[in-house]
Amino acid sequence: MDRSLQIPPRWKDLDLTALGERILLLGATDSGKSTFAWYLVHRLLEAGLRPAYLDCDIGQSTLGLPTTMNLAVPAEALRTAEEGTPFPPQPGASFFVGSITPRGHMLPLLVGCQRLLERAWELGARSVVVDTTGLIDPAQGGLALKQWKVELIRPNTVIALVKGRELESILWPLRLAGSPRVVELPVSPEARPRDRAERIARRQRLLNRYFQGAGLLSFPLGRLPIFDLYRAAAGRLVGLLDARGFAVALGVVEKLDRETGTLWLRTPLQDASHVASLRIGACWLQQGNAHPVSPTRPQPYHPGHRG
Repeated sequence: MDRSLQIPPRWKDLDLTALGERILLLGATDSGKSTFAWYLVHRLLEAGLRPAYLDCDIGQSTLGLPTTMNLAVPAEALRTAEEGTPFPPQPGASFFVGSITPRGHMLPLLVGCQRLLERAWELGARSVVVDTTGLIDPAQGGLALKQWKVELIRPNTVIALVKGRELESILWPLRLAGSPRVVELPVSPEARPRDRAERIARRQRLLNRYFQGAGLLSFPLGRLPIFDLYRAAAGRLVGLLDARGFAVALGVVEKLDRETGTLWLRTPLQDASHVASLRIGACWLQQGNAHPVSPTRPQPYHPGHRG
């Protein structure tokens, strides 16, 4: 934890013992949710409460790579993705969504959140801090996503970082219901807007570093499940998944050879013995940056198909 950060007094006054085991963070884009999550996890860690940090921001992940949700159960101070934390985090897990935006991918976001939450308890966490995306606009599905995430997680406490009334459509039903407990905190004075160029540049840095020195692996079709194979085209991001569906690595489609029935991926992973399935994402990689892809009509393809 960076001790030079200016921590608002109301953050310091937060009673850790009243938060419960499931803590959900809400806030608009650039409200400093990740900064607060970092602060809270380290306070819980210092108090000996063995917290887990569940980072659900697939566009600007603090713990992992773009297009993924990440869980860390730290025994000591956390490191960010930019500081070189391993992918997937250890001890922890990663869930490949395959997109940098929640829009059009809300179901895998909810599934991944629940799977990682279950994994946190398996790894011995006593509390889980869930950091969410900044999508709150009802017209873009933000309200529905947050409401159903509350229903799914059943948090003991919802902590909202507020600038004004931007979260009211989410918070007021919770206040009336009386559960979960709602705590509203001010945005950190150090929170600042990041423009689109900054966000793109950060994704580029993380992905370029991850794929530096990557080699080729081949996967014969029909040997293991490949989800969304219709998306297979050069440049598409791919999740290499273990038997439980967690990501062990990311890859990029190099080529789908329909004549030999082989999918070639460029990936830093050297040993594919733990890969149980592949999932082809909705993003493609260009010059180190993940770009969302416009929806395409699925073209049926199976290993016996040629052409």
